[in-house]
Amino acid sequence: MPDSSRQQRRREQTRARLIAAAKNLVAVHGVDGVGLSEITEAADLGAGTFYNYFRSRDDIVEAVVEESIESVGARLDKLTASLSDPAEVFSFSLRHLVRQAVTDPVWGWFVVRLGVAHPKLLAILGPRCARDLRQGVDSGRFTIPDIELATACVFGALLSTLRYTLSRESAAHVEETFAQTMLGMVGVPADEAWDVASRELPDLPGAE
Repeated sequence: MPDSSRQQRRREQTRARLIAAAKNLVAVHGVDGVGLSEITEAADLGAGTFYNYFRSRDDIVEAVVEESIESVGARLDKLTASLSDPAEVFSFSLRHLVRQAVTDPVWGWFVVRLGVAHPKLLAILGPRCARDLRQGVDSGRFTIPDIELATACVFGALLSTLRYTLSRESAAHVEETFAQTMLGMVGVPADEAWDVASRELPDLPGAE
C-alpha cells in the first residue's frame, strides 16, 4: 500500500477515535460536562493530535452530530421517498428515531443530552420534520395552524420520549404509541392514527 494511502487510513482511524470518544462522553455527561482533556484521554491521544482534526470542543460535537444524526436522516429520506401517504412518512420517521435510540443507547443518550436547542441538531432534523408536516397539510391529511410551532412540539416530544424509553428496562410499544400521539396532534383521527402507527415498519436502507 502506498505511504499516502496508509497515512490517510491512519488519519481516518484517529479521527474516528476522537469522534467515538466525544460521542460516548456527551451521551453520559452532556455537552457542557465534557472538555477537551476528557475527549483526548478517552481516545488515548494527545491534545496536539486533537487540534490536527478539530478547532474546539464545539467543532467536534458538531462533527459527531453530522456523522451520527445526518446519516440517520439521510436513510429516513431514502425510506420515505417512495411513500405516498404523509401520515405514514411521519409515523415511520418517528418510529425509526425511537427504535434507533433503543438499539443504540449511546446514540439515543447523545441526542437527549445534546438537547432540543442545539443548532446542528435542529439544522439536520428540523427541515425534514417541517417538510413532512407541510406535505401533510398540503395533501389535506394534517390540520396544523402553525408548522414551525408543530415542528418545535415534535422535537420536544421526541427528546422526552427518547429519555423516557432509555430510562426504563422495558418500554413495549413506545414507538407506536408515540407515533400515534403525534399523528393525533396533527389532526389524524384516533382510530386511523393507531392504524397508521401500528403498520409493519420497513427496515431502514443501508448507509451509503
